[in-house]
Amino acid sequence: MGGTRWPAVWAVFAGGLVCGAYIGKVPAALPLQRDELGLTLVQSGFIATTFNAIGMLVGMFVGILCDRFGHKRLGLAGLGMLVAAGLLGAGAWDFQSLIASRFFEGVGFILFTVAGSALMAASAADHRDRAKVMGLWSAYMPSGGSLALLLSPLALAAWGWRGLWVATAVAAAVAFVLIARLAPTTRYGGVGSLKLALESLSQPGSVALALLFAFYVAQWTSVMIWLPTFLVDERGTSAGLAALLTALMVLINVPGNLGGGWLLGRGVRRGPLILAACAVMVATDAAMLSEALPDALRYASCLIFSMGVGVIPACIFSGVVAHAKTPQHVGTTNGMVMQTSQAGQFFGPVTLAWLASNFGGWGASLWAMLAFAACAALCGYAVLRIEAR
Repeated sequence: MGGTRWPAVWAVFAGGLVCGAYIGKVPAALPLQRDELGLTLVQSGFIATTFNAIGMLVGMFVGILCDRFGHKRLGLAGLGMLVAAGLLGAGAWDFQSLIASRFFEGVGFILFTVAGSALMAASAADHRDRAKVMGLWSAYMPSGGSLALLLSPLALAAWGWRGLWVATAVAAAVAFVLIARLAPTTRYGGVGSLKLALESLSQPGSVALALLFAFYVAQWTSVMIWLPTFLVDERGTSAGLAALLTALMVLINVPGNLGGGWLLGRGVRRGPLILAACAVMVATDAAMLSEALPDALRYASCLIFSMGVGVIPACIFSGVVAHAKTPQHVGTTNGMVMQTSQAGQFFGPVTLAWLASNFGGWGASLWAMLAFAACAALCGYAVLRIEAR
């Protein structure tokens, strides 16, 4: 390959944006779905979290499938499933049909996001471009999610929630066409499924990166999910303003993602960069949850937190390529990372909510946040030592 295939990079990133939008479209639509379909609060929670449960259970298995049968092939299958499931959801008539559509959306999401990392890496020509490309890929979730959070109210007002579901399905179809035409076809096959799993799990760097992602998203997702609740219930903020402030907190993660890729491309080592981000975690965790600080400073700490720790996904996704045993193990390794990430997104917010409910408010969750930061720092130190060798 003579140079980096930038049209392919942007096509795959567009698919990632669609995946982020499939998650970000839900929060604003839930009230309308509850009214129309008679959903309970618990049922609404399942509509929102089905994605996480699926990735938590089958992430590595999907990675093995990608390495065995081709990243492009499985990525396109994932986008195709997103299209079909989105249209099914648009026609949902009760909770069962809507949760079924979300289940298949979750399968399509994990198929594409696991394959997408390998497709992005295969599009880059050298180490410097690969660091930039993987930094860009790490921004797909906050970029797509924040765009959906910002645009969903307008789409809901114009078309209703069913129209929003159709619009995201159309976007997935457009991404399918672009990727089919532009994305590279990677090598696949030659390594058995069990061997792929065992050899990927035996790579200490890959394991450290997977655990790091779990501890990172346990914090970041918790702040994203509970910030609106805190603003509305504790500070009397309007729902619209709370949604806008949360969208800004999500969006500002993107410069951190891109900055991480830029720094890695300039030769900054992955381990020290992770440890620096963990130091930002500790300082901003303490500020965000301190009742002694004014609200404006606490919210500013949320923004600094989101941008500062944004370098971690860039380190992880570039590290997946560096620590995979061979190029044919990239999908499996990325599946490991996505699986632990989904576990962190599932358990992190629940842990903070339990602490806040049982020990006197959100300030009690500081200990969990600091524990997540300490574990992330240990993973970063492990990556530093492994790469130094």
